[in-house]
Amino acid sequence: MSLLKKCLAEGIGTCVLVLFACGVAAFTNADIVATALAFGLVIVAMAYSIGNISGCHINPAVSLGMAMSKRMSWKECGFYILSQVIGAFVGSFILALFMGGFGSLGGNQIQSAVLEGYSDTGDVTAAALIVGFIAEIILTFVFVIAVLGSTDTRFHSGKHAGIVIGLALTLVHLLGLNITGTSVNPARSIAPAILQCIDGNTTSASQIWIWILAPCIGGILAAVVYNAFTKNKEQKIDSSKLSDTLPEEKTDEAAAEETADDSAAE
Repeated sequence: MSLLKKCLAEGIGTCVLVLFACGVAAFTNADIVATALAFGLVIVAMAYSIGNISGCHINPAVSLGMAMSKRMSWKECGFYILSQVIGAFVGSFILALFMGGFGSLGGNQIQSAVLEGYSDTGDVTAAALIVGFIAEIILTFVFVIAVLGSTDTRFHSGKHAGIVIGLALTLVHLLGLNITGTSVNPARSIAPAILQCIDGNTTSASQIWIWILAPCIGGILAAVVYNAFTKNKEQKIDSSKLSDTLPEEKTDEAAAEETADDSAAE
């Protein structure tokens, strides 16, 4: 599959993710169950539609994890991320059309539950921002390590990876929606944050460093940990494959010995 087709698939997939999942969040006032399910279901739908084309990353954090795991080149990773960001902007523009404005497009922000816990006035404090940053790292780590494990064809076929990944994204949203609105995806967050500024909603944009850095760190950490955990297992698998050839080698040696014995007997 050409890189162009893969990038187009990633752009379309991210557009659909932002349009439908952020759209559900915007129209339902970020209802936890509805929004969590929307993000999870979009991933399932896209995984089984564009997964065979691009792998259905539709998330820069996932692409970084894949590149760190040497499942794609860094060049591909860069083009994937660019395509994902462009797709997210297209999805946000379409959502703005449906909403009749740019004020509420599902952009992320530190939620009131956190602000109330770290500020007497409910204002955004450094402590609240740090909590949001840490939360995004952890949420992304859990999501990306689920992606890496469920798509690792060294250990299983990966036929049900789309369902596993969709459920993992639903899971992290169930917790993260009340903390940061759950980003775990820089592309999904950058586009709404910037476009919401058109209507004067700058809250998400003022915290955009969280939505970019934290998911990237979480994705990289997930790759480092997963690769460390599976390194020895991979070696064992290689050893077991090698041992499978030993009986044949023994058989060949035995055959040679038998031939030599037969020659001596003659």
